Amino acid sequence: MPLNENRFFDPDPTVRRIAREIYDETRTLPIVSPHGHVDARILADDTPFPEPAALIVLPDHYILRMLYSQGVPMEQMGVAPVGGGGRANPVNPRAVWQQLGDRFHLFRGTPTAAWLSYELHEVFAIARKLAGDTAQAIYDEIAEKLASPEYRPRALFERFNIEVLATTDAASDPLESHHRIAAS
Repeated sequence: MPLNENRFFDPDPTVRRIAREIYDETRTLPIVSPHGHVDARILADDTPFPEPAALIVLPDHYILRMLYSQGVPMEQMGVAPVGGGGRANPVNPRAVWQQLGDRFHLFRGTPTAAWLSYELHEVFAIARKLAGDTAQAIYDEIAEKLASPEYRPRALFERFNIEVLATTDAASDPLESHHRIAAS
């Protein structure tokens, strides 16, 4: 199902027309991202991304918070409890993805739903809506794509036309990954 091309624009026709003109003029410009939480090792190593839950669900605190607010214990998603002094037990990534699919309708109207719907449709070319009954088929589609060279970190970096991607590193980080990226 295609996404409405005006979904993020004001409903007022005059404002939408001006916004569309600005968007059309700037959409192909390189991305300059001054703040991010991408681990530089991902680009330095350029290894294939893991399966869909590890890539999309687990690193996204907005998704985790929404699922938790709807009664899904963090331990069921493989997240260790805060102050628990230990690690969470390994979980089946398909079960984590299914938790998202079963509850994705609850994200309706949120920025997380807008982003994830865009990501599924535009990045992974998924035509179906994520829901409980489509979750496993969508998981399989994404997993298959993640195994291809076109979905490796460096290929996506180029595909998205990223010119600058700032990272958030610890003050004590020796920045070895940054040096490897610069050298490449």
